[in-house]
Amino acid sequence: MPKNPQLKLDDGISSLQDLQAVITEIRDYARWFAHNAIKKRLKVKGAAPEPELSAPARMLVRWADAQKPLSQASLDDLLATLDDYQKTAPQLDITLAGPPPRDVRKKLVAWCRGNIAPNVLVNFQFDSAILGGLVVRSGSRVFDWSFRRQILANRAKFPEILRHV
Repeated sequence: MPKNPQLKLDDGISSLQDLQAVITEIRDYARWFAHNAIKKRLKVKGAAPEPELSAPARMLVRWADAQKPLSQASLDDLLATLDDYQKTAPQLDITLAGPPPRDVRKKLVAWCRGNIAPNVLVNFQFDSAILGGLVVRSGSRVFDWSFRRQILANRAKFPEILRHV
């Protein structure tokens, strides 16, 4: 479990890659924050502009600021929490017939986080050979709800169904 169980990732941060990208953004932001703090303390002019953060990274920085005033220590705590989250979160792989639209991804991630584990990371893949439906992998377990599996399971009925179409 993450160090701070109150941390809830945005459904837009679904996969391990998404989480790693946000961690990299926040590390860069923390470096900028530290550099700017030194410049302010020394009263040096010419501060670097604040780096632009993605919406999920901004949300996490705001979350850290709400926990305690934003400082180098609170940013370090946020990064430690995210690193821990990355190491301990369960992962699922969902394979679809094609790349899922963003709203489908968010709905699937929200469902997984609401019904499986609140900190689950969902990696999306696509394989047109499954024809439709989806295949879910969790560790060594595979749950196949693809059209291909259904067709192969009912191989004898398939020609009859096609004659009636």
